[in-house]
Amino acid sequence: MFRRQLEEVELAERIGINQIWFFEHHLQLTAPVPSPNLLIAAAARTTRHIRFSSMVNILPFRHPLLVAEEAAMLDNLTGGRLDMGLGRGLRPPEFAAFGVDQQQSREMFLESFDIIRRVWADENFVHQGKYWTVRKDAPLSPPLVQRPHPPFLVSAQSEESLRWAARHDIPFAQIDATADQARHDQAFYREVQTAHGHAPARRLYLMREIYVGDSDARARAEAQPYLLQYWELWNRYTQFTRGGRLPDSYDFWRRQAPMLHAMSFEEIVANDMVILGSAQTVANALLRLAGQLDLMGLAMIFKLGAMPYDMVVRSMTAFGEEVVPRIHHALDRDATVNRAVPVAASHSE
Repeated sequence: MFRRQLEEVELAERIGINQIWFFEHHLQLTAPVPSPNLLIAAAARTTRHIRFSSMVNILPFRHPLLVAEEAAMLDNLTGGRLDMGLGRGLRPPEFAAFGVDQQQSREMFLESFDIIRRVWADENFVHQGKYWTVRKDAPLSPPLVQRPHPPFLVSAQSEESLRWAARHDIPFAQIDATADQARHDQAFYREVQTAHGHAPARRLYLMREIYVGDSDARARAEAQPYLLQYWELWNRYTQFTRGGRLPDSYDFWRRQAPMLHAMSFEEIVANDMVILGSAQTVANALLRLAGQLDLMGLAMIFKLGAMPYDMVVRSMTAFGEEVVPRIHHALDRDATVNRAVPVAASHSE
């Protein structure tokens, strides 16, 4: 599985994808990626141009000094091709496995973020916080390649997360958000962004599952069983909600998961939640989304559920050869859709 993920990275670079995202999963048989950073280090060896991001490093599970040092090392190993994706986590079983109180995840995220920024600024400092103690009395080694630091990226869909991201002018990604939701959140982000003195700028990465087939009918028939298998994860989060396993601070997902789980296959496709079809149909859908939203980037998930690797390769290749030429004029005109490819599905706000 790991070898194939690395092959996907090489294919993504060949077809013109700008960036690849590696997710973090723990104790999950279908997508075991306990360290996205290790995959980034491996992928850096066989690529030259594509950028990398963790999507995300789950901050409550790691000491922030270690997170900052590993990122500095990756910034060097990739030659400055690293974006730093951060999140507080979402899956209750992972918090249980680490013995971390999920209700405290936001506080832990915020404290960790402040420490990482101070480490990257190469301050010497002592931090004695609620969750971590740090004594940094030596230079950051290795030093960062990108200055002042690698760009941050967060997953943000709740109002509180959006407000925080906008206050810091940090790009944010949204998974399985409807176009209406994304448009509303983008407007809210922009309002907070400018209120804190930042120039209004595109910051939204919209994540979409994509499958390109020979025809609309064939693409839907081929992708449907894998899409439904993938979409079942929203049932799991619905059960977490009903079982009282998602804390109050995850109220957005307690409302969003049941809504997504209730959508039929036809609704999912009709609302451009998932983009399936021929190259022309996929291109039209992407242009439609780009026209509805002021996108910084489009993040595409090509592997749906347990979709076989050869299907993923065919779809990605068709995207590069047949879809990109149909939409390049819009990409060039707007400098939009910094195309990113997550290598697996994940949900970590």
